[in-house]
Amino acid sequence: MEIATKTDTKFIYWFAYYNLDSPSVRYRGKYPLEYLKNNCNIYSYFITPSYKPKKILLFLRAYLSALLFRKSNSLIVVQRIHSRFIYSTLLKLLIKLRPNKTFYDIDDADYLDYPPKTIYYFIQNCSGVFAGSRELVNNLSRFNKNIQLNTSPTPDLKIVKTKKNSILTIGWIGDFGGGLKESLLNFFFPALKELPFEIKLVIIGVGRKCESDFQFLSDYFKSATNIFLEMPRNIDWNNETDIQNRISEFDIGVSTILDNELHRSKSAFKLKQYLNNGVPVLSSDLPENNYFLKDGRNGFLCASPEIFRQRIVEIYEMSNADYMKLSMQARQSIPNFNLSTYCETLKTGKGQSLKRNFTEA
Repeated sequence: MEIATKTDTKFIYWFAYYNLDSPSVRYRGKYPLEYLKNNCNIYSYFITPSYKPKKILLFLRAYLSALLFRKSNSLIVVQRIHSRFIYSTLLKLLIKLRPNKTFYDIDDADYLDYPPKTIYYFIQNCSGVFAGSRELVNNLSRFNKNIQLNTSPTPDLKIVKTKKNSILTIGWIGDFGGGLKESLLNFFFPALKELPFEIKLVIIGVGRKCESDFQFLSDYFKSATNIFLEMPRNIDWNNETDIQNRISEFDIGVSTILDNELHRSKSAFKLKQYLNNGVPVLSSDLPENNYFLKDGRNGFLCASPEIFRQRIVEIYEMSNADYMKLSMQARQSIPNFNLSTYCETLKTGKGQSLKRNFTEA
């Protein structure tokens, strides 16, 4: 078992902005802290805001410990908090009084979606910032000289694809709504309607934003008789084993984003989920995705519906041996974004390289 050295972090106070329904809270907070406890003997207080008495007591225990009896070699991490309520106010006071080794953690351009005053306060007053993408590093560097790249990780549960399905299965996972929905409608869905073979299209996350999207998608693909559409309901997003088992059934994972600051600031997490389970990816040809996808090796970069269509046909026509080579190379990408890589930044306070992030096998 790896033990933290004298200069490493030995304890983490993690104050999340929301509960475990948020992917950021699970993948950047809960799972890494469990990994550090089990593999590095680094313990933590993991706090999610709530008005429930038990949660309030847990917060007070962590808060008073950090404020009055802070543990040696500890980090204080404030994750994505943007509100101006009492939780936020108390944490502002904490980092003002105990500024050493305090980090604001951000993996989305929340300052574009919410009033940015609180976000900028934490960025400017914490001793450093953990940012989930290079775009965020670049855009926030004017507020804090210590912006550290720490790309969002995926837990490796050793769930790996074993063969291509008899009916090519294309999958997408996430919150089907807003800009993500728009990017699929603009770049990916048009590539599917004229394919000369049958496919299964699995969209996981429909209904999270709008229940009527089930009917919208059914109507959209109604005339496409070659497409078997699956839209699973009642997903348990906290059951990571089930999520990864579903992803491993895909033959192709799709990751489309729009070319705007909000989407460029995302941490390419959807793409990483596919690669983690050995699923080759068709991705928009834009950062942050380009740092993790090497065209022709673990998937393909696609700049238009026509290119998406060409790559689908190419994968469909691959032998199982050639497909499994692509799948294996997708799986080999994970040292760039697994829990070990992510947690190294939490252990040392030193971020990841800003250069192209791809490990050759």
